[in-house]
Amino acid sequence: MESLDNRSSAPNAEHGGKVSRIAAHTQGLFEDLREWIDLRIDLAILEVEERLDETKNDIALGLLIAIAGFFAALFALTTIALGVGALLGHPGWGFLAVTVALFLIIGGLRLTQPDLIPPSNLFRTLRGDRAPASDEDERRPRPASAAVEEDDTDPDPAAPSQA
Repeated sequence: MESLDNRSSAPNAEHGGKVSRIAAHTQGLFEDLREWIDLRIDLAILEVEERLDETKNDIALGLLIAIAGFFAALFALTTIALGVGALLGHPGWGFLAVTVALFLIIGGLRLTQPDLIPPSNLFRTLRGDRAPASDEDERRPRPASAAVEEDDTDPDPAAPSQA
């Protein structure tokens, strides 16, 4: 008959022992973790490439629209100049009138300097809700703290008056 010590060590010998099984599972876990990290890196690279492709496409489309818009505006201004010139009796007067109108527009924009592009909210986006959005947020009452506040309705008679 086998003793208890012999029976308990026999299965360990068949499977390589508990320590070797734990080591094999740990090694498998590390391999799975390494593979998962590699896949996450590949996913991040693919997302960056996708964003770059979208950005390049947007830039190319914007340039194409800008070039077409430039020529459309050029032909529209030429047409307006020829039309005004026909009304005034000579094409030169039409081109002069369009040129003066463009200089007036440029001067008006230079004097007023309007904000044509809205300000960037990059800081607020990066910092989240920690940065105040406006002056109203700074005036908003803060949550109560653990400090005890004194009640001003019943002043201490022994304290000097503040007049």
